Amino acid sequence: MTQKRAPKILILEAGDGPRERAREVMEDQGWEVCCESVSKDALDRLEQSADDPFHLFVSSFKLPKMEGDEILKHARTISPLTQRMLMVPSDQSDLVIRAINKAEINACIVTPATDQDLIDRAGACLKAFRREMKHEQMKRVVSHQNKQMFTIAQRLKKKNQLYQERINTQNAEKKRLSTKLRHANRQQKDPATLEARVRSHEIPMQPETLDAEFTKLAGVTHTLFSNIASETGLAPPETGLDRLAGLVRDDSKSADPLPPAIESLLRTIFASPADGTLAPAAADPVHPEEMGVADMVDVTVSGDQTRARIQRKTETGPWDQVTLDSLLELLRQNGITYGIVEDEAVESWIASVTAGDDGFQVARGLDPDPGQDGRVDYHFEVDYTNPGKIMDNGRIDFRERGDIPYVHNGDLLAVKTPPRPCKEGMSVRGEVISVEEPLDPIFVAGNGTELSEDGLRIHAALDGRPHLDPLGELSVNPELAIDGDVDFETGNIDFNGNIVVQGTVKEGFTVKGISLTAKEVEGATISLSGDLSVSDGITDATVTSVGNVYAKFINNSTLNAYGDIVITKEIIDSDLLLSGQVRNTTGVIMASRITAKAGAEAGKIGTETSAPARLKVGTDDHIEARAQELEDRLQHSLDRLEEIRQEMDEVEQRDQALYGEITEKAQEQERLQSQISALEKELAEFRRLNDQMGVEQAQKDIKTLAETLKVSDREMNRIFDVQDKHARQLSRFKTAVEAIEETNKSIVLQKKGLREFGSTAVSVPEVLV
Repeated sequence: MTQKRAPKILILEAGDGPRERAREVMEDQGWEVCCESVSKDALDRLEQSADDPFHLFVSSFKLPKMEGDEILKHARTISPLTQRMLMVPSDQSDLVIRAINKAEINACIVTPATDQDLIDRAGACLKAFRREMKHEQMKRVVSHQNKQMFTIAQRLKKKNQLYQERINTQNAEKKRLSTKLRHANRQQKDPATLEARVRSHEIPMQPETLDAEFTKLAGVTHTLFSNIASETGLAPPETGLDRLAGLVRDDSKSADPLPPAIESLLRTIFASPADGTLAPAAADPVHPEEMGVADMVDVTVSGDQTRARIQRKTETGPWDQVTLDSLLELLRQNGITYGIVEDEAVESWIASVTAGDDGFQVARGLDPDPGQDGRVDYHFEVDYTNPGKIMDNGRIDFRERGDIPYVHNGDLLAVKTPPRPCKEGMSVRGEVISVEEPLDPIFVAGNGTELSEDGLRIHAALDGRPHLDPLGELSVNPELAIDGDVDFETGNIDFNGNIVVQGTVKEGFTVKGISLTAKEVEGATISLSGDLSVSDGITDATVTSVGNVYAKFINNSTLNAYGDIVITKEIIDSDLLLSGQVRNTTGVIMASRITAKAGAEAGKIGTETSAPARLKVGTDDHIEARAQELEDRLQHSLDRLEEIRQEMDEVEQRDQALYGEITEKAQEQERLQSQISALEKELAEFRRLNDQMGVEQAQKDIKTLAETLKVSDREMNRIFDVQDKHARQLSRFKTAVEAIEETNKSIVLQKKGLREFGSTAVSVPEVLV
């Protein structure tokens, strides 16, 4: 059997002293400890250990690149089963609530802490990890069993459908054959011609017998005689029925042939219908059974496919053949299977209907309900766009911003009225009538906010500035102030809040956050979910902003924005792609490529010596580009998800194959144990009889079987180890699938927000110079 491994713990702490002390305390407990000082290295190590996850991840709250709650949030996505413990300074204990909301931490310890307190908290997390692992294993087994039962149920359902279709087909064939049989029986019981009737009654074709039969059929013969004479244009014969019978009687005694008219008449009689009537020669006889229900009943369906009516078409026809079963079969032939009225109502209509009435509604489907769009009401000024005061030299003084929205912890920020759900309809043919889903507006509680339990209210979780990005995420953001430049001293900045840089964001550095206010941006990469405000200019930079961009000038840069770009001087040799408007009313645009859905306004475009400027306005190029990026990300994610599921299927198939081996080994061990038990009984008997040779042979056989049993035990343990490996692989795959599905949900929400933003953004195909 494999030896039980020591728990694995990962510690992230920037300070050398606290980090090494925590390592020493935990290693004294026999735990395997790894330490990192940089957040990215810790997350990379956590991801690389997906096959054998860490039991516990301990992170300090204050780190140079990223705060601890944000790190643990990423850790939860990478390794959900790993327990997460946050070390919070004693003077910032209020951050625990924030960490619980964002990262769903499992434990928190206030520093400085005693060694025993650290051991107790970590030990509790390790126990929770083991419980979680057992719980995941049980869920995996149950899920696997449910999947198998579902597969079996689906197969049974499919078989049931096939059997039902066969039954319906056979019932229809049975009805068809039954009708044909009744028709054949009627023909057999009621011969069509007089000649056939004579033969069916076995009447000898002799004069004496015909004399008696003619007397019985005198009325029928007279009717036939008259009808035939009339139809063929012959004059009515002068010979009466008695004379006709006498001619037949005397025929055998006379050598003279029958008169031609009489002979023709007799031949016609024997070949005519036996009911005493003659139909016109050109028409076939019509039998009642030849007129079906479809000839007597008309079935119509309304234009919206939710109502079906039946109506009697004609007074003629064997209406007694129209029964409940025959009418239901007619409806089935017309595809009407849903919402049919009660049998009693149909039978009542059959009994009382007359031709020419308004018809009868025989089936009623379900009308679709389009529902109602939802909405969100915000309790702060959402459209706050005052960037600051523009100075005479074109710079923007961002200290003069007017009344900036500010909220306090617990303030109500927004209330959502959910959409009234739509309901699909159902046609009388059993087809679903689809309706467009009502608008469910994006309502996402971002950083610094709390979502109510019912998901309909968002409150502030801290004091700060509220911000609603164009894609619907609401946040309350603190500020990170940097006195100088963003350079090698500060490193890259990744902060979920408003960032204020007194100096310049230098070349090669990255700033990510909600909004950024800086003196200048030179050769940097900026990614914001809010506004970018630069008092001087943007040079050689790449900027992505979900909000607006304010600057004195833009030179040789690439900007993507959902809002407006407001410039006071010039835009030179730059690429701008945005959903809002480019406003440069006092400056010039030169040698740049600009696409703006809401139009462009400039003091001057181009000079005599500059390269051409290209402007495209009123189009959705920016939204389409962002949508394509999201679609590419989603497709890549779905491809990876499909690869993982294929790998899962392969592991599950190999795991299923092991059950057969386990069964064989179990049977083998049972057989060996039974043989050993039997030999032990024989050994006792040999000892009682003092049979030394028997004793030696029995002992030898028992030893051989015992060795074989040990080999079987080792093989069984090997199989169990493989199963355990498969379980770990499947657990890792499941974690990866959950992480990818979470990512996919986020992308889908972004796509939805993008669609909503695109539908509301104003298109202005206008350039003002």
